[in-house]
Amino acid sequence: MESLTPDSTCSICTCDFDIQTEGGIQGYLGIIPFSLCPMCYSGLMDMYDQLNGDLDEYKSGQEMEDDDEDSHG
Repeated sequence: MESLTPDSTCSICTCDFDIQTEGGIQGYLGIIPFSLCPMCYSGLMDMYDQLNGDLDEYKSGQEMEDDDEDSHG
């Protein structure tokens, strides 16, 4: 049976990396171990920032529309 500890292979791009010298992140999703090389970790963080920013813009746009409906109503 395979050990349930994160290893030095990226779970996304399958490259080998050294977390001590290169960076990256290792952890668990529930009980499933995962490792992310610095490039994949950076990419996921950028994607989160973009999606979170889009969500904030969407929410502020919705609030503006609600205000417009209240003022015309």
